Amino acid sequence: MTVIQYGSSVSAGNAKTRRHERRRKLAIERDAIGNIIDSILGCEAPDASQEESRKHASRVDRATSLVALRDYQEPEVTERKRNPAYKKPVNHPTHLMNAHQKMRGKSIPAYYD
Repeated sequence: MTVIQYGSSVSAGNAKTRRHERRRKLAIERDAIGNIIDSILGCEAPDASQEESRKHASRVDRATSLVALRDYQEPEVTERKRNPAYKKPVNHPTHLMNAHQKMRGKSIPAYYD
């Protein structure tokens, strides 16, 4: 079994923990800069506890309150006429057969008498 030795430049954690540590340091610096700017300008940063929590609506309420769904109208259905070439041949006494000319290949000439 191989023993992995970490140098001083690489921490023992995986990439996820290293990324979170890096982002945490940047967030702390960003908050510190924001606090310095707020103290210079004389305004206070709002506390997170004072923010109003948003009301969670159920998925059904959100879906039914959509304007696009309330104003939705079904598209009108139009009747399509079928192509008579694709219809089944009618077999009644006046129609004795349904014949089509057979197509020959290009290399075989048509036979004419």
